[in-house]
Amino acid sequence: MSENRVVVGIDGSTSSRSALIWAAHEARLRDVGLLVVHSRFRPSYDVVFAGGFYLPPIGEEGDEIAETLRVAVELVEQVEPDLEVQASARSGPAALALLDAASEGAGLVVVGSRGLGAFGSLFLGSVSVHLAARSPVPVVVVPAETAFSTAGPVVVGVDGSAHAQVAVLEAAGEAVRRRAPLDIVASFSVPADLLVTPLAASRDEFRHAFQTQAQQNADAAARTASTVGESLIVRTHVTDGPPAREIARVARAASLVVVGSRGHGEIAGPVLGSVSQSLLRHATWPVLVTHEA
Repeated sequence: MSENRVVVGIDGSTSSRSALIWAAHEARLRDVGLLVVHSRFRPSYDVVFAGGFYLPPIGEEGDEIAETLRVAVELVEQVEPDLEVQASARSGPAALALLDAASEGAGLVVVGSRGLGAFGSLFLGSVSVHLAARSPVPVVVVPAETAFSTAGPVVVGVDGSAHAQVAVLEAAGEAVRRRAPLDIVASFSVPADLLVTPLAASRDEFRHAFQTQAQQNADAAARTASTVGESLIVRTHVTDGPPAREIARVARAASLVVVGSRGHGEIAGPVLGSVSQSLLRHATWPVLVTHEA
């Protein structure tokens, strides 16, 4: 199986089923194989270890795990009959299992927005957050009941950061695969403390400066995207408002939204930026999170 394979995590939830089907179609689009990963992490209490918890061998739940993977593989064979598919059962937390699978050779990791045990429409599953923040390869988070589509445009948010540069290249590649337009969104928002100045001219100057910078970011991103495919249609949107809101507004008919894991002003480290978190939390379309190399 190709080192650029797509890896998808499943847990039996509705969200993971949507992610599985989406991942199968994406693997076919990329002409690579699919690895289906299922992990179990159910620590058991044992008095032998002085009241501690331990992780039972995966074999103790072997039949149930094997059945879950068998059903998953059969579903993939139904939606993409000619796709090369493999299944892997792993022990330990799901996020760590998927990170291990990604490090063994993957071009993309796909996961549902929330799985078994997650709760509330405004709460993103912990597996999704952990993966999107730490994965060595791009991660796609698929909301439940979301169908794979190549009909809508690919939308990417940019802010001039290095992470946005990576996101643009990934988004352009996805748009070329889908033969879809690429919509680049560069938003600007003047900080409130700059708008309270009593001088109207100063307020206008601040707004013009921020708008000019956003336009420059959009133009630079468009030039980068154009290097990926000559036939790619690139459209830029320079908008006034919070980035997550503006990306979501442009992405109403999107087949995929792409964003960097963090941008200008975000704290460095294994955490997601606020824009990425907001988009993942409220998304009604698949969101691909990239990472700076």
